Amino acid sequence: MKPKPKKLDAEPILRQLAEMRKSIPYLQPKPPRPAIDGRAPAIDGSSHWTEEDFEYAALADGLESLAEDIRLSVDYARAQALEKALEVYYATEELSRDPEHADLIPHVEKMRAAYERDYGHPIPPKGTPKPK
Repeated sequence: MKPKPKKLDAEPILRQLAEMRKSIPYLQPKPPRPAIDGRAPAIDGSSHWTEEDFEYAALADGLESLAEDIRLSVDYARAQALEKALEVYYATEELSRDPEHADLIPHVEKMRAAYERDYGHPIPPKGTPKPK
């Protein structure tokens, strides 16, 4: 005889997701979320859901929220890294204009080519406002 599957208890899993969220670097304390009124969104057929169905739905929402938080954190870290890389580029470009540092010219050209390859457009001039 097969043992009966254990009933899902989403609460400890959701607590663990909350703990995991605390360890995400660069995360805003309260990232923007769509406004909700505290109720789960209406889903076709949800009136026939069991308690376990709601547990799974809460778990799915928690996982989606964590994934979005991770995406936001990665986006922020990438933007910060790009900003620092551009600072290095601008400083290197400026130094390379001095004949004493002409050896930097190939590095500037490589950085410029890499940026254009990755972003599809030239490096913006120093002081150009960042897009929002």
